[in-house]
Amino acid sequence: MGLSYPSRLHGKAVEFVRGLQDTHQLVHTNLEKAAGKYKKVVDRKRRHVEFYVGDYVWAILTKDHFFAGDYHKLAARKIRQVEIIEKINPNAYCLNLPSHIRTSDVFNVNHLVLFVGDDSDDDH
Repeated sequence: MGLSYPSRLHGKAVEFVRGLQDTHQLVHTNLEKAAGKYKKVVDRKRRHVEFYVGDYVWAILTKDHFFAGDYHKLAARKIRQVEIIEKINPNAYCLNLPSHIRTSDVFNVNHLVLFVGDDSDDDH
C-alpha cells in the first residue's frame, strides 16, 4: 500500500502537466488566430506606396521632427515639392529639404505624399 500511493500521485501529476500543456497549446492557437484576424483587418487599410529617386513629394512634419522649442501648434506641417534624392529602403527616403528646415532629411514613407503639381492647395 505504501508503494501504490506515490505512483497514484505521480499519475495525477502527469495528467495535470498534460492538461497544462493542452491548455497552453489551445491558448497559443487562439492567439495566432486572433493575430491573423487583426492582421487581415489592418492590411485592408494599409496603403502600399513606393517612390523613386527624382519624384517630388509633400513631406509631412510631425512633432518629433522639430527641435525642442521649435515646435509650435500653428506651425506649418507640410513641406511642398521636395525631391527624393535617395531610397534607403522601402520604408525610408532621403529628401532634398530646403535650407531653412532644421530637421533630419530622412522620412518614413507614412509621412510622404506624392506631389502632383496642383497649386490649388496653398498649405506651405
